[in-house]
Amino acid sequence: MNMRAAMLEDFSGPAGIRVVEIPVPTPRHGEILVRVICSPVNPSDVLSCSGKYSSPPRLPVVPGFEGCGTVVSSGGGWLANRLVGRRVAGAVQSGQGFWAEYVVLKAVEALPMPDEVTDESAASAFVNPLTALGLARPVIKGHHRAMIHTAGASQLGRMLIRLSNRHAFPLINIVHREALVTELKADGAKHVLDSSRPDFQESLTNLARDLKATWAADAVAGSMTGILAACMPSGSTIAVYGVLSGSESTVNPGDLIFRGQSVTGYWVSREFQDRSPLGLLHIWRFLRSARRLLTTDLQSRAQAHVSLEDIATSLPKLLQATSKGKIYIRPGG
Repeated sequence: MNMRAAMLEDFSGPAGIRVVEIPVPTPRHGEILVRVICSPVNPSDVLSCSGKYSSPPRLPVVPGFEGCGTVVSSGGGWLANRLVGRRVAGAVQSGQGFWAEYVVLKAVEALPMPDEVTDESAASAFVNPLTALGLARPVIKGHHRAMIHTAGASQLGRMLIRLSNRHAFPLINIVHREALVTELKADGAKHVLDSSRPDFQESLTNLARDLKATWAADAVAGSMTGILAACMPSGSTIAVYGVLSGSESTVNPGDLIFRGQSVTGYWVSREFQDRSPLGLLHIWRFLRSARRLLTTDLQSRAQAHVSLEDIATSLPKLLQATSKGKIYIRPGG
């Protein structure tokens, strides 16, 4: 039996995708075959399609790091057999992804979804929710008093706003245009700064000092990393987890040497690398925390749904307005 799949044939972004027919994959022992319902378009997917994310995959390949679907068959094993017929969320680290009618997942890495969770939030259950929880962890645990986030209007940014209100920690949200300031405040954000204003750096310096914001999550990179280092109190830490600017982070060495600023990186995949008993317990707790909040703090909002055939033509324009919500690939049309 064959299936339709969005196959990335060259690293030219969405333009490098062609819809092809390939055999439906066969799950091995401990694996499940999932009929895909939908899959989000994350920044990591866009970078991967351009050959700029981690280690570029071997082409041709089906993109789509995460998604949700219905388990239609099992390759054998107690857990895999128990999942047949259930709707699950999952993520793939390598190999063929979710932008196809079917995908194979390891049963231990599939997360059954309650009925009250929408397909969109289920499909987005891994990358954004787990990244939001990981980035908020230092302030939730009290290691820092307040936090700065440089992509305040993104879906992940809105998750952080809700987490900051739930856990009562100050969050400074940075956006790139004035209209988003009003929008985020209507959504519950208390501190929003527009980076396009001429007084942005002065405002950020004063607010970061007053709130003692010594932890920042930077999705932009480029010059923004250096701006954070210059504006935050001495001894602050900046975790770079994205590169929306498309540029390398630049930081004044003086801020690192004389003010004790630190720049590190955050990649949610590292949360899953420890397979020891304690590591597996951490993973289980991490996933359980995220699933519990998928109908509230960590829910995702859809901007548009795109069929496999429309990926190459529709995605470039839709990606220019990601603050409106997530874009989802629906292999079923």
